[in-house]
Amino acid sequence: MPRITSKGQVTIPQDIRNKFGFLPGMEVDIITEGNKALIVKSRRENKFIKWLGKGKQRSKKDIDQIIDDIRGRSGE
Repeated sequence: MPRITSKGQVTIPQDIRNKFGFLPGMEVDIITEGNKALIVKSRRENKFIKWLGKGKQRSKKDIDQIIDDIRGRSGE
């Protein structure tokens, strides 16, 4: 059973760190809900989260054409 140290630190058990992908040095947020405190991965940790959903949605055919264009292939 984890305990809180005099510095307010808690050791998260290894099986829970593995299950949720908590890594050394990773920033976390503590969210309070009623009488609960939840430890979650910080959204600030993911540097690409601000780009999520910003791209133009393309079909597989569009993507194949882009790849062919990059590789210098004509649509023949």
